[in-house]
Amino acid sequence: MRTTKGKFNKWADITVIFLLLGTPCLAQLHPSKQQVRRIDEPAVAGEISGRYEGIGKTQSYGDVPIVLEIRSVKGTITGTMHTPLGDFELTQGSYTEGKLTLTVESYDDEGSITASLDDGKLVGEFIGFGEKARLELKRTGPPSPLIRPTLSLSKEAWREDLQYLARELPRRHKNAFHRVTREQFEQAVADLDFKIPSLRDSNIVMGMSRIVATVGDGHTSLGWHWLFPRAPLRLCWFGKELRVTEATAAYRRALGARVVKIGNATVEEAYRRDQPYISQRESEEFVLDVNAANMTYPAHLHGLGLAPDATRALYTFEDDKGRRFTLDIKALAPGRQVELLDAARSKPLSRQKPDEPLWYRYLPNAQTLYFNFSGYPRKRAFAKFSQELFDFIDRHPIKRVIVDMRQNGGGDFSRGREFIISGFKQRPAIARRGQMFVIIGRATFSAGMVNAADFRSEVNAILVGEPTGQRPNSYSENRAFSLPNSHLSVSYSTQYYKVQEKDTPGIIPDKRIDPDWTSYKEGRDPELEWILAYPSDK
Repeated sequence: MRTTKGKFNKWADITVIFLLLGTPCLAQLHPSKQQVRRIDEPAVAGEISGRYEGIGKTQSYGDVPIVLEIRSVKGTITGTMHTPLGDFELTQGSYTEGKLTLTVESYDDEGSITASLDDGKLVGEFIGFGEKARLELKRTGPPSPLIRPTLSLSKEAWREDLQYLARELPRRHKNAFHRVTREQFEQAVADLDFKIPSLRDSNIVMGMSRIVATVGDGHTSLGWHWLFPRAPLRLCWFGKELRVTEATAAYRRALGARVVKIGNATVEEAYRRDQPYISQRESEEFVLDVNAANMTYPAHLHGLGLAPDATRALYTFEDDKGRRFTLDIKALAPGRQVELLDAARSKPLSRQKPDEPLWYRYLPNAQTLYFNFSGYPRKRAFAKFSQELFDFIDRHPIKRVIVDMRQNGGGDFSRGREFIISGFKQRPAIARRGQMFVIIGRATFSAGMVNAADFRSEVNAILVGEPTGQRPNSYSENRAFSLPNSHLSVSYSTQYYKVQEKDTPGIIPDKRIDPDWTSYKEGRDPELEWILAYPSDK
């Protein structure tokens, strides 16, 4: 989610929290976009490598302190830009005859720096994110060493990280005690501090994750998922059944099976033990989605007493014929890519382009435009797509529009309003109840949740599916800080948004349709089927 209070605030919106992006029947936990740091020996490129500190004279916010960390490794110039309003990646750099150019990237936009280096001073300008700044920076030394987050620490170092977390999270969060009391928070910190000498590193991490989760909102979390190996499975809750929707060929026997036990505990007991590690202020659907992902991490399961160590776990399954079997599933190294087989006989329309944030397809027999709105690309790409989308709509006979937001885990809701909502508002012949439909679900989160609410209030859309993962009135607009020794990222909320008058656990659809196993297995899409059968004159 992103604030719209000022263009320059776009600098602050580096999304570092993990977001739940996936179909309603496929829990997919995406790791946080925290910076993965490497230890490299920088090579000199015309003496450009260095740490530069100074002021950016902005149009909207006056003088803003800026630090550039510029590195040249084997002829490639990269780095980071640090400001009080956010941190940004520096890419695509070049330095020739004293002239420096750099691309400045946030997760969904980019700007540029052009500057001259003379006697250790960088003078130039930044343009981007709707802002312009005059830069005057002085080289103060070499770039800071880049350090990869680590889990191998002394007990004293872990205690330092815990105390830093206990101080900084309440100080930085908009309201860290909106769900848990300060006394409860401090007691949880004291309990973990006492246990640290007897805990494994991974269990210390899980203990800190549990403390962060007590704050209660889904934008506040400890970024541990991408550090640990994960079982090569995808799980999803269908009602009260946890099913395997995807698996590698080595574990194909588990495809479609129901998980009945993890270790020696029933799946219901495993779900219960996991609850304290999940933010409870969001919807029940959010909890289901996070839990389905958590159950594939042996390190987490070990902390719950459900796995022998951080590398493997025993799962007991039951197939549709009632036959039970147990598999000892070994986790994959973090970041390793493998091919997963799908339990579905075929993929419905909604799952045919999982890597594209925006796409559409015309269904001529139904005179229906299906528009999959799963993410928020950078501004130029978003604007280009928007123009193509509405040009297509204006040239074709369309009785209804279906906007699928089940995979929309967030981004910049102001762009959704600018490029999508406004376009439909300008077409009142389409923006009518019974012609506009929006499909939502447990993975509809953050900016996705806000724009789903916009479709209902601004263009009379009928919402179909599950309640959204995020509550409409909740804390968000996250930033992050790193723990000093482990360098683990802690995401926290900086704003409170009230999206609707009534406080409900998620945006509640007009027509509720929950995921069901039979439909998933057959490759059907009940939400889409319901909409296509909706009487056009109703």
